[in-house]
Amino acid sequence: MKKKNGLTKKFVRRAVWISTLLMIAFVIAGMILYSNRASILKNRAEKAVKSGEYQQAVNLLEQMEAGDERDELLEETRYKAAEKLLENGRYEEALTAFSKLGAYADAQEKILACKYGIADQLFEKKEYEKAKDAFFSLAGYSDALERYSECRYAIALDLEAKDPEAAFQALYELGSFSDARAHAEQIAVSFTGIQDADAAILRMLGAEGAVEDLYGEIRSKLPGQVLAVGFYHTAGLRSDGTAVACGKNDDGQCNVSGWSGLIAIDCGAYHTVGLKKDGTVIATGRNDSGQCNVSGWTDIVAIACTDYDTLGLKSNGTVVHTGYHAYPELSGWSDITVIGGGSYIAAAMNRAGIFYSSHDSARSETMKGSVAIDVSTGYALGLRPDGTVINTAVENEWKDIIAISAGSTGFMGLDVNGQIFAHWFSERDTIDFTDVSKAVAVAVGGTHSAVLLEDGTVIARGENENGECSTQEWKLGTWTIYAMTQEE
Repeated sequence: MKKKNGLTKKFVRRAVWISTLLMIAFVIAGMILYSNRASILKNRAEKAVKSGEYQQAVNLLEQMEAGDERDELLEETRYKAAEKLLENGRYEEALTAFSKLGAYADAQEKILACKYGIADQLFEKKEYEKAKDAFFSLAGYSDALERYSECRYAIALDLEAKDPEAAFQALYELGSFSDARAHAEQIAVSFTGIQDADAAILRMLGAEGAVEDLYGEIRSKLPGQVLAVGFYHTAGLRSDGTAVACGKNDDGQCNVSGWSGLIAIDCGAYHTVGLKKDGTVIATGRNDSGQCNVSGWTDIVAIACTDYDTLGLKSNGTVVHTGYHAYPELSGWSDITVIGGGSYIAAAMNRAGIFYSSHDSARSETMKGSVAIDVSTGYALGLRPDGTVINTAVENEWKDIIAISAGSTGFMGLDVNGQIFAHWFSERDTIDFTDVSKAVAVAVGGTHSAVLLEDGTVIARGENENGECSTQEWKLGTWTIYAMTQEE
């Protein structure tokens, strides 16, 4: 029995010793493996890249510790992974992947290619309304504007059987695209019973309606809210959704280089605000009155600034704001479709064409039915559908106007030929833009103003002490508005 117990103890001791040795061996092996982990992961990642398994390579590289060599290879591999998704037509995934790459290589250009692919897929699925909006958001990229018109044409054809009047209107607005005008004539002749096509069209539109529809068509091609001026700075929105700014930057009002995904931009006195495609809002600059406190805003479809406030229009037709002024009137505004702001005044237009203003100096019944509004110190500016302009402070006889902008020193208008109209309240504030042609947007400030041209360049004039007029290198996009109009 004693011998058996001795053998048992000896066996146990040996087992413990062997277990200890094995544990030590495992620990040593683990340490060796861990010390070579980075090299192993890198080798595996490189093999995955060679075999075209880019996402697998990304997963392996992400397990490595950050470092210059690893980070450079990771960015390159992420780019290749995104590129493969794009080549395979997986545009949504590719868009997400390229968006994460920021300014790497030509990622921003590839983002546009992804968006174009998404729009094209929507068109193929006959989701023409969504495709139309998607192509229009890409204005200036490839043949996006042509595809935008193609979507509108498809929508019009779908309407023809159930609503010929609406189909006629849509085709007529397409002008010289494809056979749209000829098709509109056919509908007009059939619907009215008038065999003379021109007379039939006039009957469908009405003489006044024809002019208003033409101006509405041209306005729909304008780039939107892409140019804005503050007291001493200028901001622009590129067609790819990024922003640029120049001028005084003491409060960070020009810190917009990292912004992306924007669909609108505006400026207050010393702050800049951007509206993103997802309905959120970003702001930079002076915030002593809370004018930049917009991080919690969602479901916003339009923005506007006063000097020290920021306004947002929500999709439900209500208006939110932040900044210096209380604006209690805003709580009673509903069913709003257009907002504006300038100096200390907030303004809006509702679906019925009723004009609202936070200050009685800028209120007027004559503003009713305006298709565009703007306000500034003590007055309001309205654009009528027929191209005439309402000013609550100064009489004017402008005609054929398609865009307006109000400022504290004067106001400007843009006509159907791309020429600039301007009225300045005093001679010392006068800025001459009479030599400018093919303009597509105007923005009036206090000491300087800016104009966007059809080729995407920006001309800013006036005081330039802080570089607020240094826009010579800007390229915001490309538009062909007046060439299209001349064809028609």
